[in-house]
Amino acid sequence: MASEYLKWKYRDVKPDQPAERTAKQKAANWWHYHKWWLLAGAVLAIALVDIAVNALGIGKVEPDYQLAYVASAPLSDETLAALEKAFSALGEDLNGDGRAVFEIHPYVDMAASEERDQAGYAYAAGVKLMADLEACESYFFICDDPETLHANYDIMARPDGEIAGTDEIIDSHAWESLPVLAGLDVDQAEMAGLYFARRGSGRTGSAGTRTDATRSGAR
Repeated sequence: MASEYLKWKYRDVKPDQPAERTAKQKAANWWHYHKWWLLAGAVLAIALVDIAVNALGIGKVEPDYQLAYVASAPLSDETLAALEKAFSALGEDLNGDGRAVFEIHPYVDMAASEERDQAGYAYAAGVKLMADLEACESYFFICDDPETLHANYDIMARPDGEIAGTDEIIDSHAWESLPVLAGLDVDQAEMAGLYFARRGSGRTGSAGTRTDATRSGAR
């Protein structure tokens, strides 16, 4: 039979032995089949580390003081940075991290602008200010209209530190009237017409109780 003949014909034929791969070829073959799993694992590990770092606050600078800038016109980035630096130099290390850090949160109400994007920005600023006040983050304020700010949010202090009543005097001071502020190494021309004030204490849950708070923003 033909099969027997073929067996006889190729009786002394030996199959080729597979070539021995080098270490480099073995590594290349392993990488070809496993690279996507390895890359996916690396991305997952980076994501988990990032989540853990954010959750634990590792490397995050916690401010010792927080201040809200609430006005109808923005301050330049240079002036904001200069104010943070100048105030930090005057402050004390309250949280024990070895440095005094002053952080300024700008909430700019440009609702008077007719541009649609500016109106949206003003609404967003009002919402952020509400969140700041509810969380009791900012204690000091730089503003251009402290009376209206208090009328909208009911949070400004009177001279004794308590939250001022409707007809009571607000403990606010024109920027240029305070020698310490007028002497800071900042663009004093930008600070003209602004007031320095502080948050009152004694009543909790008062901030943001007025129904027109988010609509009026930071006027």
